[in-house]
Amino acid sequence: MTNNSVYIGVAGGAEMVHFSAYASIMNMTRRDGDSVPTFIQGTKGYEVRQNHFDRFIASDHDYMLLLDGDMVFPEDTLERLRSWERPYVSGLYCYRTLSPIRLMWFQPWDGNFPFKPWIDPPERGRLHDIGASGWGCVLIHRDVVMATRGILAGEYDVLEDDMDVWPGTDLVLRGMQRPIIGSDIRYPFYARAAGYQLQGDPDVRPRHLLTYGLSPDDYENQPPERLEATRQLLADMVGAVTE
Repeated sequence: MTNNSVYIGVAGGAEMVHFSAYASIMNMTRRDGDSVPTFIQGTKGYEVRQNHFDRFIASDHDYMLLLDGDMVFPEDTLERLRSWERPYVSGLYCYRTLSPIRLMWFQPWDGNFPFKPWIDPPERGRLHDIGASGWGCVLIHRDVVMATRGILAGEYDVLEDDMDVWPGTDLVLRGMQRPIIGSDIRYPFYARAAGYQLQGDPDVRPRHLLTYGLSPDDYENQPPERLEATRQLLADMVGAVTE
């Protein structure tokens, strides 16, 4: 297929299915040639998402849209992400936490670990270069996957890893540092090394389900003093990792 068709893969937990999330995914606008969403549940998210990577590459689709099964998505989610015609684009959403409310975006990598969290609400109406975003709402072109696999030298696409050395070599990357790097941080790091910068659309705003759908709008509407407290808390968390 050459019409920018999309394989849609949904990762879910082993026990719970959220009907509102399921309905939003099934009602998402798709084009002729796009796949029906494929739902895979499992206790280990990295195994589920690796399964989606493998199914995507075995397909004829140009893009893969990875979604989390516990989020409610706007109907135009796929069309908005695809309309940018970029190889690697994420929506904006929040962690499943209320104290503090945190955006699931990281600043572009500055050459040091750990990645720095995104604090200020991003300007709307344009794409932003971001360092990482999570797997919950991301569109990836197959060129990104194939180029990144060249960097990964046989390692899984989706893997929680200490990233101590460059894959397939003895060249030191982080050395023997902790903590383990999450797969959603690791992948955009190596994709960038392969020449593909992850970008984020702040106007694609799925709601993460807790007792209700937590949205980036909730993050932006916090009082300034609450946002400043979040800023300090995250700075302390990053500092604790680097010490």
